[in-house]
Amino acid sequence: MIKLSIIIPAYIQDVRLSDYLAKLVECLLPQKTKEVEIIIVDDGSKVKFKDAMADLDIKIIEKENGGVSSARNAGLKAAKGEYIVFVDADDLVSDDYVNQIMAAVESKPDTVYLSWKSICGRLGKIIQSESDEFNPANRCVWNRVFSKEYIRGIKFDESMQVAEDDDFLRRLPEAKHKTYVPKPIYYYRAGVKGGLTDRKLNGEFQAPDVKTQVVVYCGNAQTIGGVETFIYEFCKEMCKYYDIMVLYSEHMDARQIMRLAMHVQVMRNQGKVIQCDTLINIRLTDDVPGNVRYGKRIQMSHTCQLAPSGKWHWTIKKNYDELIFVSQAAGDSFADQGLTYQVIPNLTEREKPKKALLLVSACRLTWEKGEERMYQLAELFRNANIPFTWLVFSGQTLKKTIPGVVHCQPTLDVRSYFEKADYVVQLSDIESFCYTIAEALELGTPVLTTPIAVLPEIGFQEGVNGWIVPFNVKDADVTKYYEQIPESFEKPNRNDEIVKKWRKVLGNTKPSKKYVPDTEFVKVVVTENYGDLELGRNMTKGEVVTMRAERAIMLINRGYAEKV
Repeated sequence: MIKLSIIIPAYIQDVRLSDYLAKLVECLLPQKTKEVEIIIVDDGSKVKFKDAMADLDIKIIEKENGGVSSARNAGLKAAKGEYIVFVDADDLVSDDYVNQIMAAVESKPDTVYLSWKSICGRLGKIIQSESDEFNPANRCVWNRVFSKEYIRGIKFDESMQVAEDDDFLRRLPEAKHKTYVPKPIYYYRAGVKGGLTDRKLNGEFQAPDVKTQVVVYCGNAQTIGGVETFIYEFCKEMCKYYDIMVLYSEHMDARQIMRLAMHVQVMRNQGKVIQCDTLINIRLTDDVPGNVRYGKRIQMSHTCQLAPSGKWHWTIKKNYDELIFVSQAAGDSFADQGLTYQVIPNLTEREKPKKALLLVSACRLTWEKGEERMYQLAELFRNANIPFTWLVFSGQTLKKTIPGVVHCQPTLDVRSYFEKADYVVQLSDIESFCYTIAEALELGTPVLTTPIAVLPEIGFQEGVNGWIVPFNVKDADVTKYYEQIPESFEKPNRNDEIVKKWRKVLGNTKPSKKYVPDTEFVKVVVTENYGDLELGRNMTKGEVVTMRAERAIMLINRGYAEKV
């Protein structure tokens, strides 16, 4: 009677991979007994090996290339063993691999967890108890043994050639009896060119469809900005009611990704089909990727009309089901286009942060954000002998050097500085919502602002919670600003009202699945120079950086980094 079937799916493209398979066979043959069968499924290999193994006690199944799922299913169909185990053709096993498994299955478990390590020794997992869980990033079938009765005819989905292991495992019933092998007996070979993992990482396989309730699409996201703040605040609030994915195409600042991943799934678009009930396109200038399938499309506008014509004139394409402006002022600026829309103000931060300094701005240093006015106001403070420190958080550098004005690198927690400040300063030509002012007022910090149209909508009142700085800054009364700092004013938060409006737009439902926060980050040291798409910069050998565990594993496997 066959007790254990060892199934090896093999797609051999060159001599080197053939050598790896030969080494695996050399390791397994001495362990084979009458109770053990070895099945190699040749999945249409370019390098044939059946004749070379004709005299060996191995069953070889030849088939047309259909992918690893198809090969494993062929092995399952041929297997006679009471227990099934899968081994990838480019990996190795220990000299006591079979003995350890045979001892573990004596208690008739549904499944056996196998401890493993990479051949280079940098990765691995030691199972120390029956309740020990595998890292989700390593949900593979090669690190488990399955009872054939437990599998009960469940097969690998042959339409999937990425994440097929995880899909198979999720469809299995809950194991009533499981055990483990604490000694590493499976040796994973990382970074094999042409191997299964390498082929997946290089996009050789078609990825499965991704399904979610709401997709928030933003082609490009920087460190700070109104759009970036909206995405974070929206996801943090609305993930209580919906399964949400943030999808970007070009670049997203790593710090944005890390904080978003605490609440929702974040994905860089790589062409796989994404299905959702509702798509929210954040920017007017972004074209929705063709691989996103949606039932309803919402177009948002986080901008005002900047000019009557020319480069800075926006025409809104009517390719949406619903149009949402973040303020009435923004909607009014597009009045000439005859649009039907509704206004839903941006969600804002509820929680009280740390405190910070005296004068604070957080914006791009561009003409429409009032860069030149900032320099003029700083000079007025200096000429009036008013001492000040002005922290300017921006991704752009200051064009002028003015004592007291300090350029700071962008930070996601700029609100802590807002709370400490005597004033938060915003001197824009125009704003559709302006998170800077809204957040400052909610923190009880007065603002110095130009007379932009949206001010009444976000709660600004002249002399109560701030002062107007004329567009012609030379007329500003800096002495009044200095001597009459508003204090003790009302700090309203409209999030509950705004959530209700979004609930009306998106539907009165709840998430269909519990999102597990992506909290696992790994510190690695760069071993080879390379360009990092997620971090958006070139990495230098010897540099130490913290990143998501899944990405760290991929870089380690490719030889670009080592775990610190």
